Amino acid sequence: MSQAMASHLDIRGASLGSLRMFPDDLIVRAIFSLLGPKDLRSLSMVSRYVHVFSRNEFLWKLICIDCRDHSSMRLPFRGTWLLTYLFPRPEDHEACAKHPLAHPIQLQGITSDYLHMQWTRSNMFFGHFYPPPPMPPTPAIGNNRPVNTTVPFEDYQLLDKETFYRRYGFPNRPVMLYNSGVEAWPAWKQWTLEALLERYGDAPFRVSNLDSEEEPYFPVHFRDFYQYVKYNKDEDPLYLFDPLFADRHEELSTDYQVPKYFETDFFALLEGKDRPPYRWMLIGPQRTGASWHTDPSGTSAWNTLLSGHKRWALYPPHIVPPGHDPESPKWLSSVEWYLDVYPFLAPEARPIEVVQNPGQTIYVPTGWWHMVLNMDDTVAVTQNFADETNILQVKDSMLSEVEDKRQDARWTALVEELSKVRPDLVPALTFDPKSELSMLLDAEESLLDEASLESTATWKNRAIEVVARATGVKHKPEDITPIKTGQNVCFLAKDKFVKFFTPLNDGLACFHAEVKANASLAQSKAKTRKLQKSTLSSPKMVASGFLLDEETSTKWRWPYVLMEALHIFPDENDMDFDLNPLVESGDYMPDNSEDYGTLLRPILKTLHRYHSSPLTHQGEYPTKDPLDHFQECLSNVTKNHAQWRVFPRHLLEQLSDYLPKSARQVFDPSRGDAIAPLVHGDVNPSNVLGHLHYQAHVDETMPYPGVLPAPPPPTFEPTAVIDFGDAQFSSDPLVDFVSVYVTILNCRKDLTDMVELLRESWQASFGGTNSERLAQRCMWHVLLWPSEGLGMHLVRCVPEIGEMTSWQQVEEAIFGWWKVSQ
Repeated sequence: MSQAMASHLDIRGASLGSLRMFPDDLIVRAIFSLLGPKDLRSLSMVSRYVHVFSRNEFLWKLICIDCRDHSSMRLPFRGTWLLTYLFPRPEDHEACAKHPLAHPIQLQGITSDYLHMQWTRSNMFFGHFYPPPPMPPTPAIGNNRPVNTTVPFEDYQLLDKETFYRRYGFPNRPVMLYNSGVEAWPAWKQWTLEALLERYGDAPFRVSNLDSEEEPYFPVHFRDFYQYVKYNKDEDPLYLFDPLFADRHEELSTDYQVPKYFETDFFALLEGKDRPPYRWMLIGPQRTGASWHTDPSGTSAWNTLLSGHKRWALYPPHIVPPGHDPESPKWLSSVEWYLDVYPFLAPEARPIEVVQNPGQTIYVPTGWWHMVLNMDDTVAVTQNFADETNILQVKDSMLSEVEDKRQDARWTALVEELSKVRPDLVPALTFDPKSELSMLLDAEESLLDEASLESTATWKNRAIEVVARATGVKHKPEDITPIKTGQNVCFLAKDKFVKFFTPLNDGLACFHAEVKANASLAQSKAKTRKLQKSTLSSPKMVASGFLLDEETSTKWRWPYVLMEALHIFPDENDMDFDLNPLVESGDYMPDNSEDYGTLLRPILKTLHRYHSSPLTHQGEYPTKDPLDHFQECLSNVTKNHAQWRVFPRHLLEQLSDYLPKSARQVFDPSRGDAIAPLVHGDVNPSNVLGHLHYQAHVDETMPYPGVLPAPPPPTFEPTAVIDFGDAQFSSDPLVDFVSVYVTILNCRKDLTDMVELLRESWQASFGGTNSERLAQRCMWHVLLWPSEGLGMHLVRCVPEIGEMTSWQQVEEAIFGWWKVSQ
């Protein structure tokens, strides 16, 4: 230890006494924050360190806001919060200027990383804090990366409403709009800080306060907030974020115009019926902003900047921002995230970023994570809205807030009003699979509540009973781990996996398919061992049955399967058992042909085994005839798409003309269509498990010997296929090829060698077929898919579908590669 460091520790220890064992930030924020102003004043005379800590601006900001004059809503800021506390009245200005604390003394010998960080962040200039150049666009769709790396800019005058809907609204893509005439708004001149001070200096506005959980918002006169904006040096400054600005001052609502794309807001139908907050005036000094969040109630938003500059960061809905915990009550501020998390992100993990200039409007679609940093003093206006592009997300959000009866009442009222003006939306508004499940389960509804401790205990005991029936081993409750996987209730019981099937989405048929597929694969293994060496395994089924006896229950009997838990490693003698667990391929999707080949080849070989090996076990449970299955899908397709609204309205209007008239047009072996003994039915990244392969990286050109470079990312190596609940028998193998191309290749026609691999695999299994009809049948299968997941993923991969004018054009864009000569 250096002499200087030892001297510092001696001074700090002597100054703090028994408090020296605590870090400085804990002393200030957790201990001294519990004290009142008199205690802090007394402590300031104890020693140098205690004096500095007791004068910390964070503490006096809390005290000032807590002790302010609530009746007058005045909070005249004096340059520091301590002076603001000492001189709280507006007429105290001259006395404050003469006070000794107006010229603070400088103390020597104080060394503190926390105080230095606090001072740095309070004085940091963000005017030049522009994002780095964006990464090249990547079409890869993994669970951990954005798809597009930039926010496009569009000329408002050249972008009509229908094109906006198809290009951005329907595919849920953000965009920055310019040349929209904002400079002609009254707000352009009348919403400057000085103009607002003149018009509304003595009017209260609501400000947000990140430093208080008890009072995160409070009203203050604009005159005082103006003074604060000009002179504050807070680490987390106050931010004017007022949802009632136009209710108190109606003329402010006419100072701006809602952009033409966002004029429809379904929540406007609730005007006078508890319409939720939807518009905000935003005035923020430098260093303010919004931490990571998604907009409330599933709404989308537009934000127009009138002055200053905002740096926006965005992640698509499926990517939770790194360093952000949505379940935590304490979120990192924008400045904290940019300084503490952002520098350590790999380039491909960075958010989509854009700087908004005055006069520009950004559109933030529903579900998108976004964070904002005000690079300088900014004034903006924003509104949230519900329209046909996000109404399903609004529904899901409002219905998920089960404890908020007000939201439930709002949704009921909204559906009632919307059914009068948009009857075409009624199927989507009224369809609720959770309600359907509740009706099916009746009294057992609570047993599916993941948040219920009683539910968890009940289901653990059921899992224990099922394992004991088959093996005679009775596990302890602590040996049972709940597993979240789709709609079913699943548990890991040490070396066993238990899946209970719910009645939702024809759960009994899924149970029958799972049992028959696993039994068939188990009996065919002995005959195809040579082929199996290059294919993926599947878990071994130990037992199947019903939890409840038919005689004792007239409700759902809870069918189940008990499987061997998958602990498959490249080397069965690998001692690093816990260091290389099974993971889903969706978390590690490749971004180049070589890695895609590692993933795709064993999948296709495995499908070849399913599609070509004769089934020797028909099973005790009945399964649907494939033609009956496709006819059922065809009968439900119009209703399903009216409920899901996955595709844009102009394509939905053409749906009936494009679809086949009978199931035999989709699949007809008598016409030469290929037939497979076993079709998995849902080959997606969640159902392909494997291990990560880490390669050693040696760089002979390292400029600094001994400094290890960043290792290359791991390669995903698949080892197993799971979940045969959607399996079909003597059916159309094209179903699996559609699923692989859409969900695993993510519709990437640019990976020509992988597309060719798909064609070659089909050719090797089934020979030549009418390629033009293959493309059409593939598109039909997407539309006939019995759940919305495949269509949603297709739109996510190819958002340009919104701008396509016909299903034939969509078919050509997605599956036209079948028509290339082989």
